[in-house]
Amino acid sequence: MPRVPRIDFPGAVHHVYARGIEKRDIFLDDIDRDSFLHRVGGNLSRRGMRCPAWCLMPNHFHLLLQSDLGSLPSFMRCLLTGYSKYFNERHKRVGHLFQNRYKSPIVDKTKYFLDVVKYIHLNPLRSGIVPSIAELEEYPWTGHGKILHGGPPEWQDMSLLQSEFHDVDDGSRWITAYRDHIQKRSPGGSEMEETVSVRNLSVMEDSLPAVSSGSYEIFSKTLLQLATIHGVSVEDVVGGCRKYHAVQVRRDVLRTCKSELGVSIVQLARWLRMKENAAAYLLKSGREVARDEG
Repeated sequence: MPRVPRIDFPGAVHHVYARGIEKRDIFLDDIDRDSFLHRVGGNLSRRGMRCPAWCLMPNHFHLLLQSDLGSLPSFMRCLLTGYSKYFNERHKRVGHLFQNRYKSPIVDKTKYFLDVVKYIHLNPLRSGIVPSIAELEEYPWTGHGKILHGGPPEWQDMSLLQSEFHDVDDGSRWITAYRDHIQKRSPGGSEMEETVSVRNLSVMEDSLPAVSSGSYEIFSKTLLQLATIHGVSVEDVVGGCRKYHAVQVRRDVLRTCKSELGVSIVQLARWLRMKENAAAYLLKSGREVARDEG
């Protein structure tokens, strides 16, 4: 069965994570961790990626990545292949290092971006690797300490977080807002209860049915072309924006891809991050409008 193509487009934000095969450790010491982070940084600028949040755990990692050029697959291919080769040579092992494909659900910046940042950076605290939120600030293997105190890695992007906290000047007020966000708990709830639900915020790509990569490529180009024509962002189109032009692009994409590619309405709805019945209604209403205008 062919693999499902990655959903990626310029400006997409992904929560990327992967685990070691059979849940084995993929970082055995700080040399391994430094090597992985060096590879992340080396590929970010070359692939047009930005990373505002990250965390390394013993047997898995989390990266929050904005794909400015829509090049997530090539970025991850270089990162995982290069690190796997390094790890196997250094530790004298053979075979796959990572279990299955990496996951890369798209994050809705208008709703979940800050929650995903929080989820990623609190991983060491929830797992017990660090005992307190205060000590997490000094823990070197997440981006949390970098945000609060500066230091490495130099490639970690602060601009995305700064803009999310509506602080676009060169001040540091946003850092206080970020710290408050990280430390805030739900009324009567624990840190774990508040953040664990982030795992289910996005639809996982592995749940999508198989479809040819050629069809998805044409869908992506059609989506980008129509969004450009109507002057809206792709993020608005797949993010559920209800503005007229965003809805119009969704309708045109559905009509074009349904007729020219023969892709099911179920698949198109999932690519557009819509419910199937909403996509079917939008497609039907578009036909009625076209018939009335004719």
